[in-house]
Amino acid sequence: MNQLRGEFSFAVGKKKYEAALTLNSLRLMCQHFGKPLDQLQEWMGEDPLTAVPAFCYYGVKTAALRKGKEAKLPEFEVWCAQALDDAETLESMMQAVSSALGADDSSEEGGN
Repeated sequence: MNQLRGEFSFAVGKKKYEAALTLNSLRLMCQHFGKPLDQLQEWMGEDPLTAVPAFCYYGVKTAALRKGKEAKLPEFEVWCAQALDDAETLESMMQAVSSALGADDSSEEGGN
């Protein structure tokens, strides 16, 4: 059973995005960055300023693919430049990724 399934939305710059953090988004991200699945937690700790935007970027791609559409995203470095330019955007991304990965399960109630 696929228990990893975080669906969320957030804004980067002036554009709002829907994301689906699923096993497919992790697969795409791992392929792109050459990271094994079992090293993602370590990567998050070592390089959160790349990892967190990457989780969201590939979550947006997956959300579009699930609808049979192509995600209209800038290149990853442009995405990071926009996302990391705003502390609130980065914080919302971090919260969404942590929640989708199950890191917030015991600390928050009624997060929906």
